Amino acid sequence: MNKSLLVLGGNGNLGRAMVNSFKMKNWKCLSVDFTENSQADSNLVLDKNESLQSQLPLMYKQTSAFSKEFDSILCVSGGFQIASIRDEDVLEKYLEIDRSCFQSALLAGHLSTKFLGPNGMLMFTGAAAVFEGPVNFAYGYAMSKAATHHLALQMAERTEIPENSTVVTILPQIIDSEQNRIDMPDADHKTWAPPDKIADLVRGWA
Repeated sequence: MNKSLLVLGGNGNLGRAMVNSFKMKNWKCLSVDFTENSQADSNLVLDKNESLQSQLPLMYKQTSAFSKEFDSILCVSGGFQIASIRDEDVLEKYLEIDRSCFQSALLAGHLSTKFLGPNGMLMFTGAAAVFEGPVNFAYGYAMSKAATHHLALQMAERTEIPENSTVVTILPQIIDSEQNRIDMPDADHKTWAPPDKIADLVRGWA
């Protein structure tokens, strides 16, 4: 029987790599994102103009229709934002990065309480930078990732998910993506983490 994967952010740079890697080992993959991943077995396409909360009933319905239990639930949704606490649109910027980074992680944790199967794995995407000191140039990003790590610690207590499940948080520094290469053309790309290598590593854990 094929194993089942639920991946939030399934059509992002890292999400596509996850879907491709897991499907190579015959996993059934459900992608949750604002756009469709043509390589996934099924897609749950969300409306970016609506709150995640208002779309929960749709998520429950389509997720359970795909599989009653998932062997792995991965949150690889996220974003990055350079911002200062002095910015006049400080609250608007924080709400934007919070939705893409932390709310997606919170959603993954919530869905795991309903759909993660025995011996399953729940994975969040954190950030190494939040453990290396203040991230003053990207305060909102750093706060959202710090919240993600706190959530992971809470989920690792396994009070709401199967006791024999595994909770993992990856700590990438810079992922080798097209957008990152555009944003940082002079950086040493050889030191960046290739998405397919990250995906293969996570699949090995699962």
